[in-house]
Amino acid sequence: MENKVGYALWVLQEPVQYICLLAMASMYAIKIYTLMKKPGPPEKAELKGDRFAGAIHSLLNVLRPWGMESTSKNPYFYLEFLVFHIAVVLTIGSTFFIPLFPTLMTPVVTKVIMLFMGLAFLIGLRRIYRRFTAPEIRIISSPDDYFAIILMTTFFGVGFVTMSLWLEGKPETGWMWIFFLMTTFFLLYVPFSKISHYVLYPFNRVIFGQIFGGRGVLNRNKTDIKWLPR
Repeated sequence: MENKVGYALWVLQEPVQYICLLAMASMYAIKIYTLMKKPGPPEKAELKGDRFAGAIHSLLNVLRPWGMESTSKNPYFYLEFLVFHIAVVLTIGSTFFIPLFPTLMTPVVTKVIMLFMGLAFLIGLRRIYRRFTAPEIRIISSPDDYFAIILMTTFFGVGFVTMSLWLEGKPETGWMWIFFLMTTFFLLYVPFSKISHYVLYPFNRVIFGQIFGGRGVLNRNKTDIKWLPR
């Protein structure tokens, strides 16, 4: 598909996005640099396992739904997690494909992206409902949690409509403007929100794994481990 848009929309889709993307990357670089400077978790107890193996085990835990109580008892939660996050990747990817590689946005590719956007929109609605109604979720929710999930769900809905119009050969519509304005906002907002958990996740899981791996909770088959307090 050809990408024929006016100059104003081109400015929003490309130069503005590049500036915001650079700002987001800079914030992430600062955040990662700060986290990398922090020392690992100290362990004064006798080591009964391998801290490194524990860190790897913990880091890859997201790939083992059977190892988490919530997803082992309800596989739907894991499927929902996969679909939602694949939709995030595809939706973000479409904001690059549309202005830079419009020929990649074939009808088949566009329909696949729309499928995941639509499913993620429905999942988002369910998550919003749970966050407002489930006491165990509501008690740990902050205003940012509500704002982030509502905004993401709206983003998927707007993206779905935008892609359907793209399929009809309408690259410049009010929906496209809204879609890229929301993209711009996300690039500036995400580093300061809980949506940036994907950057913090590796650090959190490594620290968790080092602690419980060293104590033998995650590596019970390890033998001949000497006491090496830090």
